[in-house]
Amino acid sequence: MGLVGIWGQFNVTIDEKGRMSLPAKIRGKIPEDSLVLTKGAERCLWLYLPQAWERVSQQLVHDASVFNLSTQDVLRRFIAPAEDVTLDKSGRVKLSLSLMKSMDVSRDCYLLGMGERLEIWDETVYERFEEERASRVKETWEGFGDMGGHE
Repeated sequence: MGLVGIWGQFNVTIDEKGRMSLPAKIRGKIPEDSLVLTKGAERCLWLYLPQAWERVSQQLVHDASVFNLSTQDVLRRFIAPAEDVTLDKSGRVKLSLSLMKSMDVSRDCYLLGMGERLEIWDETVYERFEEERASRVKETWEGFGDMGGHE
């Protein structure tokens, strides 16, 4: 069971100790109060439920070749920094300060529900990312209309 069904964008604040409160809507989808934190593909952090993390990480490790530098780069970014995090009694998760720094995540953030994972973006970084990607997203949306199933 992954974070399937978790959608939405939430404003969250990270305190000086790296603690972030998860919205109640999301807390209810985390059965064991346990997540795996790692670097995302873009300038964000990813949070996975342990079961979803196990599936994704095993597939990556299985498909990677020790002799392929590109796959080793992916493992260094995604697998190596991963760490288990636990929700406390107040529904907060403690983020790694070094991971936050490496991905420019600071106090005011967006938390995005992406189905099987959560993304944590610094507000400023995410707004700039959205602006840069707007035309590409529009082209992709238009492409969905060309995929058949027209009424």
